[in-house]
Amino acid sequence: MPKLASDDWRGWLEYAKGDYEEAISALNRGSFKEACFHAQQSCEKLLKAILIKRGMFIPIHDLMELAREVGVEDPTILNELSKLTIHYYASRYPDATRRAGVEYCLGIAEECVEVMRRLWDTLRECLE
Repeated sequence: MPKLASDDWRGWLEYAKGDYEEAISALNRGSFKEACFHAQQSCEKLLKAILIKRGMFIPIHDLMELAREVGVEDPTILNELSKLTIHYYASRYPDATRRAGVEYCLGIAEECVEVMRRLWDTLRECLE
């Protein structure tokens, strides 16, 4: 793996912010699958930005594991992130939604976006 530059985390953070905005936009326009995907991506990129800022990169998509590495200890947030992880796969592949047992709807999309918002609120101080 290439050596991380000291400011690489900023690029990850910008992409995380873009996914944050897109998750909300997708929710507002009724694109529920996309809202869940972008909420998951925003969380993943936010967590990776913080880890990169600390000098490490972990090439996984498991939000709960990434959050633990960042130092998130709140069991409620960790549980929610564990559930959000599935949308990395389920929202992207034709048969994954069926296999994962996910039916994209307003309620699921709202939950995903809310988890994303809570994680950002929890980790905001790590970005200063």
